[in-house]
Amino acid sequence: MNMDRRADITIVIPVHNRAEIVGRTLASVEAQTLRPLAVVLVDNASTDGTADTLRSWAARPHGLDVRVVDEPAPGAASARNRGLSEVCTEWTMFFDSDDTMHPAHCQRALEAAEGADIVGWDVRYHCDGTATRCRFYAEDAQFHSLFHGSMATQRYMARTALFRRAGGWNTSAFYWNDIELGARLLALNPRIRHAGAGITVDVYAQEQSITGTRFSDRADKAMAPLEALRLTLGPERAFWVDVKAAILAADCAKEGAADIAKRIMRTTIARTGSRRRRMILRAAYAWRRAGLRGAARILRPLL
Repeated sequence: MNMDRRADITIVIPVHNRAEIVGRTLASVEAQTLRPLAVVLVDNASTDGTADTLRSWAARPHGLDVRVVDEPAPGAASARNRGLSEVCTEWTMFFDSDDTMHPAHCQRALEAAEGADIVGWDVRYHCDGTATRCRFYAEDAQFHSLFHGSMATQRYMARTALFRRAGGWNTSAFYWNDIELGARLLALNPRIRHAGAGITVDVYAQEQSITGTRFSDRADKAMAPLEALRLTLGPERAFWVDVKAAILAADCAKEGAADIAKRIMRTTIARTGSRRRRMILRAAYAWRRAGLRGAARILRPLL
């Protein structure tokens, strides 16, 4: 089906082996009150019947303009870039194949978009039977993106031209690629707007999900985007990335991965020439290792 160029928003969803999960996400997209609405589904080399599931859904009489495309290169970043290449609308909203949006979500986002380049919203994050509100911050955006995931994939939409100007997704980053892309988007000094107080997106962390549940399983993959972040943020904010690495090390230690935690801390401290900054890194590690939150916020005046 041809994309409806009158639509204002395209939702891009990468999918890899989610035949048993993606239905919930697609149902939430189908329930959107906003019309016209465009959707690009990217099958990322699935082997479990996902492609058939996507094409079957695309053929439903739901009034959406849906395109299903293939991306053989592994990784969500490659799939998202493939989806971005298909977008013809002013706004692009990336979404994951195991999360859901409330029926008014896209309408709400569009209503907040006038005069903005990025529109963000808070989400409800589900993990281990608990639900936590994760916030989007329009102010001090680089800090909150790095330490609080404010530019996580499901928390915002941006003008399609802005995504393309930023260079799209980093295909060499297999973890924290949303934080890395967020830093590049924010470096372009976009106009940012918060959509309002309500929560219209639910994010689910599970073993088979894109989000995952364990930091230590992905720690090595996190180091590449952290290095890219140092370059994007520049010398004045590069130390923020070191603090982020120290917090990651503490999370690994909490999960029992002491060797990974020691390796990250050893590497991070070794390149920190200032004694004061080494003390800050150890303080951030100790605070997080003790099971406490807000280390970056508490240490902010020292960063």
